[in-house]
Amino acid sequence: LADALIAASVLLLTAVSIVARTSEPQGEQRAWDALGLVLIVVQVLPLVWRQRYPKAVAWSTTAVWIVVQGLGYPDSLAVIAPFIGIYGLAAYLPRRAAIVQASVIGALLLGWTGVGLVFTDTVAWPALVSVAFGTVLPLLLGFVERDRAERTAELERVHARQEQAAADAARTAVATERARIARELHDVVAHEMTVMTLQAEGARRLAADADPRITEALTTISTAGRSGLNEMQRMIGVLRADAAGTQGLTPAPSLADIPGLARQVREAGMPVRLVITGDTVVPAGVELSAFRIIQEGLTNALKYAGPGASATVEVRKAPDSVTIEVRDDGRGASADPSPSGGHGVVGMRERVEALGGTFDIGPAAGGGYRLRALLPTMRPLPGKTRELGTLIGGDA
Repeated sequence: LADALIAASVLLLTAVSIVARTSEPQGEQRAWDALGLVLIVVQVLPLVWRQRYPKAVAWSTTAVWIVVQGLGYPDSLAVIAPFIGIYGLAAYLPRRAAIVQASVIGALLLGWTGVGLVFTDTVAWPALVSVAFGTVLPLLLGFVERDRAERTAELERVHARQEQAAADAARTAVATERARIARELHDVVAHEMTVMTLQAEGARRLAADADPRITEALTTISTAGRSGLNEMQRMIGVLRADAAGTQGLTPAPSLADIPGLARQVREAGMPVRLVITGDTVVPAGVELSAFRIIQEGLTNALKYAGPGASATVEVRKAPDSVTIEVRDDGRGASADPSPSGGHGVVGMRERVEALGGTFDIGPAAGGGYRLRALLPTMRPLPGKTRELGTLIGGDA
């Protein structure tokens, strides 16, 4: 539609210029007649297909212009059609092919203008300058447009890769969390329930001669424990089935897995600088939370920092804490959960608060966004728990 409008506009302006022409043809110039008007239409009409067939349009408009000038018709605005065709060469053909085609067409235009300058009295020498600039200028404009289109296409591809990486990271995070839940249910809760059930059955056998109500209560406990174990095994099966595609029963991620996470983000199109200092042994729970916070921070940077941004991850392990800082130099929306309504920031804050740490997120000095989390590796027991521990210890 745009090309059709361009052709129609050029044709309309040419018609207006011919109708509004007040001076009579000079010297050997030929008055506009039916043949001339048909040639004007034939010269301008190919512009409708300038994007689909740029080479054919450039050559056809040039050839008809040569015929029009050769027959002695006066200049008209239809002369811009070959130059629009040259623009199409630069915008839609490979650079080398465009330069070759435009050079040949430009030489023909200059040569034919030179012939008119030598053999007629209707062509002045400034026409050579006009033709030369009329060839070079649309060629350069076409190259600029092609470069802009290529950059836009590359940015779209990078954005698509970033969206895909963010989606993959989100799916991986969900699968990892399901695998962790399944592992915790299997290794901790199911174990404790098994011990409870076995103890109840053992106590029931020992109390066989005791009060029947005790035996009945222990039987109920044992039956409920076995039923709970069966239900838990079913839940573990569902969680493992959903997580088996990516994580299965692999160990929970830790600080040692952060370089691999940074590599994945780099492959998704965002440069990541990673700095890890300190050699303190960190509890597994703190390592898992640290990994998840860094993963969420980098995922947000991929989603919101914008093209050309980079990220920096710093992990400092001290004897009593682990400090995490994730910064990006993007457009400053990487930590704002409101655009998508997600719960990533809320989840990070909950992880930190569960460990008794501090969490801060917001714009970074100089642009971009920054998140900082301090995770204690040693926590004092709360007052009531401390009292209970002292009482149990005293009783023991």
